Amino acid sequence: MEVRNQKLARLLGSTGQFFIPVFQRDYSWKAKKHCAQLWDDVVRAGSAANTHFLGAIVCSPAEDLATGFPRWQVIDGQQRLTTLTLLFAAMRDHLLETERPEVNGITPEWIDDNYLTNRHGRNDHRYRLLLRRHDRTALCRLIDKKQPRPKGVSDAVEAAYLHFRNKLGNANFAEVWRGILSLGIVEVTLKGDDDAQAIFESLNATGLELNKSDLIRNCILMGLKEAEQTAMYNEHWIAIEKLFRNEKDRVFDNFARDYLDMKERNEKQTRKESIYPDFRRFWKEQRKSVDLEPALADMVRHARHYAAVLVGPGKPSAREERYRGIRQLRAAPAITAMRLLACLDDALDFGQRDFLEALDLIESYLVRRSVCGESTRGYDTVFAVLTSKIGARKPLLDLKTAFRLLPHGQGFPSDDAFHHALREREMYGLRACKLILERLENHDTKEPSNTGRYTIEHILPQNPKLSPQWTEMLGPAWQSVQETWVHRLGNLTLTGYNKEYSDRSFDEKKTMKGGFRQSAVRLNSFVADKEQWTTSEIKERTCLLADRALKIWPPLEVDQSVVDRAKVRERLKRAETAGRSVARISMMPPIRDLFRQLRQRVRSLGDDITEIPESGSVSYHRVRYFVEIVPQKNRLQLLVALDFGRVKNPPKKAKELRTRVAGSQHTQDSGTLYSITDPKTLEAALPLIRQAYSAGG
Repeated sequence: MEVRNQKLARLLGSTGQFFIPVFQRDYSWKAKKHCAQLWDDVVRAGSAANTHFLGAIVCSPAEDLATGFPRWQVIDGQQRLTTLTLLFAAMRDHLLETERPEVNGITPEWIDDNYLTNRHGRNDHRYRLLLRRHDRTALCRLIDKKQPRPKGVSDAVEAAYLHFRNKLGNANFAEVWRGILSLGIVEVTLKGDDDAQAIFESLNATGLELNKSDLIRNCILMGLKEAEQTAMYNEHWIAIEKLFRNEKDRVFDNFARDYLDMKERNEKQTRKESIYPDFRRFWKEQRKSVDLEPALADMVRHARHYAAVLVGPGKPSAREERYRGIRQLRAAPAITAMRLLACLDDALDFGQRDFLEALDLIESYLVRRSVCGESTRGYDTVFAVLTSKIGARKPLLDLKTAFRLLPHGQGFPSDDAFHHALREREMYGLRACKLILERLENHDTKEPSNTGRYTIEHILPQNPKLSPQWTEMLGPAWQSVQETWVHRLGNLTLTGYNKEYSDRSFDEKKTMKGGFRQSAVRLNSFVADKEQWTTSEIKERTCLLADRALKIWPPLEVDQSVVDRAKVRERLKRAETAGRSVARISMMPPIRDLFRQLRQRVRSLGDDITEIPESGSVSYHRVRYFVEIVPQKNRLQLLVALDFGRVKNPPKKAKELRTRVAGSQHTQDSGTLYSITDPKTLEAALPLIRQAYSAGG
């Protein structure tokens, strides 16, 4: 690495060309903020004749440097180089427009030849600075004085140029020129062994802060040869940029985080500040076994899936309808939907029907928990955990099992809890309220209503100042009735006439133009047939809609044996993660010899046995645990998964354990206890263990 102090104008005026590689971001300086600040710095430096330091410009030689035409790849400082080039273009055009042939010997032609173009260069080599993509076209047209410039080619480049043109109208040209020549930088030229990415990251804080997409793109493409950079960018990365172009940066940030968590099967969501360093580590490890192009292609594929779920909207379809539900409820399930879409691409036994059922299950989970008033905190972690459990062979079953294994506070509400909450809780104000009404409106029909233009209507108005018609209909306790029922499910509907309905009487809402009797909304047919709207009608409609909701949002149904097997796998995984092993459990030599004999006899009972080392014991499982062995000083204590009363011919001294003793090494709470002290008691224990094994399937 070579470092020296340099004037920015002298650097830009050197022979050759600076180019912005494709991995860099587009020109991002704002005219009224960053360009205005640079202008003030230039004017101040010009009036005081002082050097103004702008920071560092980091470059590395291009592969074709030996051709006789020097080209330099800009690693850091592109915003400053671009802005100065735009200022030079503005000054040239200012002289041309004012028909001033020169100012202190500075002519438009001199600015062109020394700072904007290479006189003898051809095609792209004509330009002193070459930008990327849309910015390239915008800057080249400005330098070539081509009019009219296409709108939208690069609004930022155009805005910066126009900002300087406006400023020059009231400025002292010679003073501005003197200020430009006073701008100082540190020129950093990288050599072959320098880590461009590390240097770039260390200098990032000195300029306009990069977002995660900039950093990740640089991490992936920096260090490649120019031709390969361009190819990988044009064939792969540009697709990701297009998918998230119209979204806020956080959508890409969330994709990068979720992609990383999905690939690494993280059960805890990556923290925002760790997204880039964790992604950089992941990418470096992945590249040891996966070539760049397939690795990038995989990322693009998952980005398309992620954008389909969260960005949308796509063409009307069963999938898009489910995605819309996710967008209305929570962004957190996007990681799980992305994983399921990948399974849909890859799995042999996971088709469209299973995929839609999986999305329905996710929506049911979110809707049920919302209606039941369950906490919505921690959903990011919940869906990271769920995603980590989804394998390629049986994704739907894996998802159902993972839902069942969630801890109690994050569990899937039952039908009874859901139905009760639908009847008794206020629905208005819930995030899920509009979606619930939309699904109730369009369930099980081939002619769905376009609910996007509808709003939520309170049939009994929520205005506490009810009209006389309403108070008379509701009776003396009208205030209590309104307070109790106004936000319940039975009093809510959808309409395109919310403003017209306002707080009108029930009869007016039914009979007016566009009223309930004319409404095309199916939810309003029940209302249109009623002569009055009181507690009785609201309660009846609430129950009907609650019954229908049970058909729309399915319960979680999964065979208990599947869940039990999954619990065993989880337990074994935790043991392996903790580094536990049978060899590390402390035993006296005679007891270890007894344990080896017993272990061999237990494991020979069947091929379906899983051995799990605990901190002070070893447990054996089929579908469920059937025996646990706790080594002690002079014995092996067995805890068999059988109630003592069910044991056939129990060995002598066997006894019942009803509750686990505090401080015990047992991980199970109850069963039948028996101690092995020698080969004779070991043989006596085997029928007991076999009986537990048979019952444990």
